[in-house]
Amino acid sequence: MTSMHDCIQRAVDAGGLNPQHGRAAQAAYAQLVDRYSTIMSPAQAQAAAAQTLQEVTRKAARSRAHKVLNELQAAKRIMNQINTADDPGRAIRDMIEGHTREGYQGESVRGLMEAYTDSINAGLAEVLQKHGLNVAGSVRDRAGFENLIRELHGQSTGDASAHGLADAVRYQQKRMRQLFNAHGGDVGEIADYGVPHAHSAEMLIKHGFDQWARDITPLLDWNRMIDLRTGQPFAAAPGGMPNPADAQRILRDVYDGITTRGWDDRTPSQQAGGTALYNQRADHRVLHFSDGDAWLNYNRTYGAADPFSAMMNGLHGLARDVAMMRVLGPNPRGGLELATQAAMKRAQVAGDPKMAQRVQAQAKLAKVMLGAIDGSNNVPEHAGMAAFFSGTRAVLSSIQLGSAVVSSVTDAATMRVAAKAIGLNPSNVMTRTMSLTMSGLSRREAARLGYVAQTLGEAGGGSARYFGDLLGSGLPSRLSGFTLRASGLNFITDMRRLAFQMETSAKMASQADRPFAQIEPNLRRMLEKRGITSADWDLLRDPAVRFTAQDGSDFISAQWFLEHQTALPRMEAEGLAMRLQMAIREELEYALPSMSVEGRARMQGDTKPGSFPGELLRSSMSYKGYPLSVMLSQYRRFLQQPTPMAKAAYAANILIPLTLLGGVAVQLKEIVKGNDPRPMDEPKFWMAATFQGGGLGIFGDFFAAEASRAGGGLGETLAGPVVGLAGDAIRLGAAPVQAAVEGKPMNWGRAVARFQRNNTPVASSMWYVRTAFSRIVSDNIQRFLDPEAEDDFRRRARQQQKDYGSDAWWGLGRSAPDRAPDLSNVLGDPR
Repeated sequence: MTSMHDCIQRAVDAGGLNPQHGRAAQAAYAQLVDRYSTIMSPAQAQAAAAQTLQEVTRKAARSRAHKVLNELQAAKRIMNQINTADDPGRAIRDMIEGHTREGYQGESVRGLMEAYTDSINAGLAEVLQKHGLNVAGSVRDRAGFENLIRELHGQSTGDASAHGLADAVRYQQKRMRQLFNAHGGDVGEIADYGVPHAHSAEMLIKHGFDQWARDITPLLDWNRMIDLRTGQPFAAAPGGMPNPADAQRILRDVYDGITTRGWDDRTPSQQAGGTALYNQRADHRVLHFSDGDAWLNYNRTYGAADPFSAMMNGLHGLARDVAMMRVLGPNPRGGLELATQAAMKRAQVAGDPKMAQRVQAQAKLAKVMLGAIDGSNNVPEHAGMAAFFSGTRAVLSSIQLGSAVVSSVTDAATMRVAAKAIGLNPSNVMTRTMSLTMSGLSRREAARLGYVAQTLGEAGGGSARYFGDLLGSGLPSRLSGFTLRASGLNFITDMRRLAFQMETSAKMASQADRPFAQIEPNLRRMLEKRGITSADWDLLRDPAVRFTAQDGSDFISAQWFLEHQTALPRMEAEGLAMRLQMAIREELEYALPSMSVEGRARMQGDTKPGSFPGELLRSSMSYKGYPLSVMLSQYRRFLQQPTPMAKAAYAANILIPLTLLGGVAVQLKEIVKGNDPRPMDEPKFWMAATFQGGGLGIFGDFFAAEASRAGGGLGETLAGPVVGLAGDAIRLGAAPVQAAVEGKPMNWGRAVARFQRNNTPVASSMWYVRTAFSRIVSDNIQRFLDPEAEDDFRRRARQQQKDYGSDAWWGLGRSAPDRAPDLSNVLGDPR
C-alpha cells in the first residue's frame, strides 16, 4: 500500500508541488504517524495521519481563499477611493488619518481605530469604573481584578462580580476577533483563552532559553495548544504533557520570535516589509496557560506589562488591526502600495507632473504614518538606549507637566470654534463640561450612552497628548501618569471630551424629526464626509435606538445604536456605528487636539527609538508635536472656508480667543509660580500670550528674557527637554571648572540647589505645591549649600521685575506668603 509520504514525493517529483511545501507536509505526516502509533496499529496510524493532514490542508486552503477574497474587496474599494478623489495624493494620506475635508469620503485608519477603541471602552464601562487605573497608576481593587483574570482563564473564583465583568471582557474579545476575521483574518475561537501576554524580551534574554522553558512548561495547557504543523493538540488529554522534542521545538520558536522581534524567520529583502495582519493574531495565541494563576505567575517574571495593561492593550491592539484591515485590506502595507500605484497611474495618465510629485510626497508621508500606527516605527534599534530615553522623557513629563492643566484653559477656544463648525452651541458644551465635572451621576449616564473617560484605560496616563507614545513601564511611567492624574489634567480633558461628544449626540437627536436632506447643513456635511447616507440617517434616528436620559434628554449614540438596533445584520450595524463614531471623533480632534499621526510623522519620520537621530528627534518633538497638530488642523479648516471673507472670519474666530486665553494661561502660570500677574500693556506679554495660545508657551519666555523658565537657552529649548536636562547636568558638573576659568569663587551649592529646584519629579511643577516646594524646600536647601543664598534671592527678584514687570507674592526664601497676588499689576505702570 502506497503511503501518504510517497504520494507527496511523487507530486513533488512531477512538479505539482513546491519542494519546500512537500518536505513540510512529509514532516507533518511523519510526526502524525509517530503520535498515532502510540495508540493504534501502524496501518491505522498511517490512515489517521493521512486523514488529519488532508483536513489541515483543506482548512489552510479555505483560509487562503478567505484572505484573497478580502484582498480583492479591499483592492476594489481602494481603487475607487483613489480614482474618485479630487486629489489622489491627499487621499492616500487621508486613508491613514482623515481630516474631514471636502473631496474624500472614505474611512481613515486612525479614525476607525479610535472609534473601535471607544466602543471597546464603552462595552467595558463597568470594568473600567471598578478596576481602571487610580491616581497612582495602579489598578483599583487589585484582588478583584486578579479574580477577573482567573475567571477569563476559566478558573472559578466564587467572585460573582469578577465572573460578570469577565463575561463583558469575553464579549469584546469575541466581537473584535469576529471583526478581525470578517476583514480577512483567520483566528479561531479558544474557550477561556484569557488575556494575551506582552512578553518582556529583555527578561527572556536575561534568564535564557533553558530557564525560561523550564519555568513556562508546567504552566501551559498543552492539550489546548495546537501544533500548527499537524493541526492537533500537543498533548492528547487534559493535563497531559507533550513529546519533549515537540515542546522544545515550539518553545524555541516562540522564544526566538520574541527575543529577535520576529527576525528569526525573516529573510532580508528589498520588499516593503511586515507580516500580513490576517495571520498575526493567530501567532500570538500559540501559548495557552492552564489557568489564571499560571498566567499571573508567568506575568510576574516575564511580562512586559501589568495584567490590566495587558488586557486593555490586547483589545486596543485588535482595534488598531481591524481598522487597518478594514481600510487597507488583510495586508495593510500592500494596500497602501496599491493606493500609491493607482494614484501614480492617474497622475501619469493625466499628464500632470505636479500631481505626480504630490502623490510621491504624500505616499512617502503616508507610509511613515502607517508605521507610526502599526508600531513598526517604534521597534527599537537598541533596546537599552530606547528604554533609557523613553524613561527619561517620562520622568521629564512628571517634572514639567504638573501645571499643564493651567495652560489647558486655551482648550475653550478650540472647543468653541469646533462646536460652531458643526452647529453646536458652545455654551452648551461648556455647561455640559461643568455638569460632568461636578456630578458622578452625569458621568455614569455618559457611560451608558457609550462615552467613557478615555484615560481610565490608558497606562501612560494621557502623556501621549504632549509627548507621543512612551515605551516601557515601571517607575518612570508611573511618575508621568501620576503627575497628569494628580494635577487634574486627565480628568478635565476627559470631561471636555465627553461633553463635546454628548452635545454632538444631542444635536443629532434634535434633528431626528427631519429627513436627511433637511437637517442643518453643517451637521449633514459632517455625516456625509464619513459616508453616512439618507438611508443610514433613517436607521440612526429611529426612536427605538435613541438613548433617553433620566431628565428626558434625547441622544443619537453610535454605541447605543449598535447594541440596540435589530434592523441590520451585526456586521453592517458595526460599519454604520463606527462611521458615526469616527465622524464624531474627528470633529473632537478639532475641539481638543492631540498629537496627530501626521505631525509625529513629519517631525520624526521613520527614525527608530534607540538610535541617535531617533532619540534626538523624539526629544525635539516633545511638547512641539501637539502645537504642530493644532496648527495643521486649524490651517486645514481655514483652507476649507469657501471665500476670502469666510477665511478671514475663521482666522479671527480662532486666533483672537486663542491669544486672549493664552494671556489668561500666562497669568495663571505666574500666580502658581508665586509671582504677581504680568503687566498686560507690553508687546512682549502679548507675544508670550500668542505663543501660549498655540501650545508653545516656553518660547514666549524668550521675548522677555535670554533663558527659558527652566533656565536653558533657545538652542536647548529647540532641541527638546531631554537635551535641556542634559544641559542642566553638564552645567552642574562643569561649575567648578567654569569658576576656575573665570577666576571666581566656587559656588557649587547654588548649582546643586538650582538643579534640584528645576528637576524634582512632580514637586517641581505640580501647580498646587510647586511654590511651596520651591520656597520651603528648595530655598532652604540653597541656604544650606550656598553661603550667598540671600544675595542670590535678591538678584533673582530684581531679574523677575526687569524681565516680567512683576514681583513675588510669596517671596524667595520665605516660609510663608507675604501677601495675596497683586491682581492690579495686570494694568501695568499707572504713570
